[in-house]
Amino acid sequence: MLIEFDQNTIANMTAALEFVCKKLPAKNDNRASRKRIADAMVASGKAGRRTYADFVSAGFAVLDEIIKQPEVKRFGFRWLAFVAALRLR
Repeated sequence: MLIEFDQNTIANMTAALEFVCKKLPAKNDNRASRKRIADAMVASGKAGRRTYADFVSAGFAVLDEIIKQPEVKRFGFRWLAFVAALRLR
């Protein structure tokens, strides 16, 4: 998969991945989160955005989703229960 990238691109991607993953909160630091970040960086590279800054930007976009995701889940179910209770009235 990474064969299509030159050595400089791979070096930029690796450094950006390490930098972004250091920002993961401990509760979200797992293989799945790191893979999501890496996949976003690979997609960025395939789209022609191959600088270190491009990879960091793509990684931080996913990092924001990962960090915000538990909040959505936590409040989402309560909100759905509230809406369902309103509909039953």
